Amino acid sequence: MRILIVDTFYGPYLERLYAGGSLRQQTWAQQHKAHFAGGFGTGDAYSHGLGLLGVEAIEIVANSPLLQQAWAREHQPELLVVQSGMQQLLAILEAQIRWWKPTVVYVQDINWLPAAFLQHVKPLVEMVVGQNACPLAPGLDLSPYNLVLTSLPHYVGRFRNQGVQAAYFPIGFDQRLLQRHRTDGNRPHALTFIGGLGGYHSQGTQMLEGIAQELPLQVWGYGGQQLPTDSILRQRWRGEAWADDMYSLLASSQITLNRHIDIAEGYANNMRLYESTGMGACLLTDAKLNLPCLFEPDHEVVTYSSPAEAVSKLKQLLAQPEAAAAIAARGQARTLKHHTYSQRMADLVPLLQRHRPKTRSSATHAPRDQTLLVACRAELVHRIPKPLAEALRSEHLNHRMLLIGDIDPQAQGLQGMQRWCSSTLGIDPTQVQPCLDAMEPDQILIVDDQRTVTGSSDWMTQIRHQAEARQIVCSSVRARP
Repeated sequence: MRILIVDTFYGPYLERLYAGGSLRQQTWAQQHKAHFAGGFGTGDAYSHGLGLLGVEAIEIVANSPLLQQAWAREHQPELLVVQSGMQQLLAILEAQIRWWKPTVVYVQDINWLPAAFLQHVKPLVEMVVGQNACPLAPGLDLSPYNLVLTSLPHYVGRFRNQGVQAAYFPIGFDQRLLQRHRTDGNRPHALTFIGGLGGYHSQGTQMLEGIAQELPLQVWGYGGQQLPTDSILRQRWRGEAWADDMYSLLASSQITLNRHIDIAEGYANNMRLYESTGMGACLLTDAKLNLPCLFEPDHEVVTYSSPAEAVSKLKQLLAQPEAAAAIAARGQARTLKHHTYSQRMADLVPLLQRHRPKTRSSATHAPRDQTLLVACRAELVHRIPKPLAEALRSEHLNHRMLLIGDIDPQAQGLQGMQRWCSSTLGIDPTQVQPCLDAMEPDQILIVDDQRTVTGSSDWMTQIRHQAEARQIVCSSVRARP
């Protein structure tokens, strides 16, 4: 398998990269290396992690005109003569696909590449894969994709409803950043936020305004210049921070805030979860349905469900810096153990192999870890058989176990369990589908006390119906007395 990763970078970051003019005089290889030196976005974490697994991969920053033109000058200068703008960028990208001869084209920004272009180059490769974690362009045509991966659990079903294969694939952290940034030094910034302001982040921006009214919040990010002049966030705004600048700020932050984009709805997914914890900051993040599958709430990260709760918990953390530092240390340990891009790439390879078109591939699919989903009602959670409860708290070599239920995720006795729990599950059973889409359980085990389950809207009934439709083995275990 050879993977060509098509990425795009933020325009102002590219402008800053070429400020001064010296970089544009260098070779394509030198310019290419400079694009990834600061760790912008996912950097070259994909190709690095895949390379460790023996998979050839390369990132192409397809929207960087000067970088792409440098490649064309060295390989096909005629592309610079007859084309310009987007037409030129697409022509160069096609030439790079023909030059590198990948089996997989992996598109990091599905909003940027036109469907017609992908249909044109699709015969050159075995598989076209897209990745999404952001708002989709209206009317986006997904037909060229063999597979779309998303870190938004509720988007898996939406993509499938559009007729494209889809799977859950979370974001991660590039542990090589710790070679450039010390996380055990002084942290002069008590409380920071680094991210988007306004626009798609409107709900989160309102919350940040409220926090800034009461606490010494320092803010960096894009969109700050568009805030009203009388906004306290505008007054606290320190400009944009990308790549190494952003990681340096996180490494010097005692506490940093996260809030998800509006489209994330009830689900945790964004890069800041892993960037902040990876750099050793104490992360305060919005409580989400699937967050306990990623981090232990109020132990590895701190969560809030309202602006008032965010302010209250921040005041506690600021007053108890040692407690905040301990949470930060546990969060960093969790990220480095479970959420690095090296680990993500180990998951990506078998995922791609399972979805390769059957007509093109006769390779044996690599086995994947088995997932057991344990479903339990709130009134039975303290009656889960002890061996099963202990197994839910344990790590297992070749399989994972997850609890789902209409349970307060902070309920006593759940700590240490990966869980997809929400007290709203009972009134919104549609939350079952994203869980099954994301976790793809091989077996479902229902903790039961032999009560009759009725009502098609009941979440446990939905579990059973979904299991039958997906041909998932579903069985029951008796709750202990």
